[in-house]
Amino acid sequence: MPSDIFSFRSITPGIEVLQHDLSLPRHRHLSAYATVVLSGTMEEAGYAGRIQATAGDVLVHPRLDCHVNQKVRAGVRLVRLAWSDPAIDSGLYHIDDLDQVAIVAEKSPADATLLLSELLRKNASASPRTRNDWPDLLAAELNSNVPIRIGDWARTHRLAAETVSRGFHTAYGISPEVFKAESRARRAWLCITDGKEDLATIAAETGFSDQAHMTRWIRRTTGASPRAWQQKSSPSHLPA
Repeated sequence: MPSDIFSFRSITPGIEVLQHDLSLPRHRHLSAYATVVLSGTMEEAGYAGRIQATAGDVLVHPRLDCHVNQKVRAGVRLVRLAWSDPAIDSGLYHIDDLDQVAIVAEKSPADATLLLSELLRKNASASPRTRNDWPDLLAAELNSNVPIRIGDWARTHRLAAETVSRGFHTAYGISPEVFKAESRARRAWLCITDGKEDLATIAAETGFSDQAHMTRWIRRTTGASPRAWQQKSSPSHLPA
């Protein structure tokens, strides 16, 4: 299967206490998951921008997410949970019922997932702990389906193109051009795995010059071709 021939990180559902300071370079997760911060602070930079999450914050990671973890200190307590609630978009939220989530997670991470979903639907608020300086403004535009030239963007924001390239790489661990291409590949991959069949149409709708270009980037991003992902996602390959 495609996921077997590429290096994706996975989570272990439940409570985790980090024993050492942690910084991880950019890495990918195939499946969606949620992280609840019980205590301490963690920083992350990915498709949702740069965030600094602290106690009470919930970070919902989408399918085929890719991010870098920065400045995660020893002693941080987290709850990591598998996620599949389509009503809750990926992003950073805040809840107050931390103890309730932690208590349930100690006994049953699956039940904690259901509880967290209920809490987010009823009581969640958007966390303010997202950054909003120029690297994040650029990331938001790169993550859209609108064509963008880095030189033009830099001039519009009165920055040197070299400053933009270096600064973005420092913030996100990748060049703006590759970030844009990977984001586009992810949108195409979501179309494919959600059952859309016409690869040429998907390529055009997600901004690729042609189907071959899309295939190269999906293979680079996921380790397998669009056809392989189509086959895996077809009804005959899904569990009964």
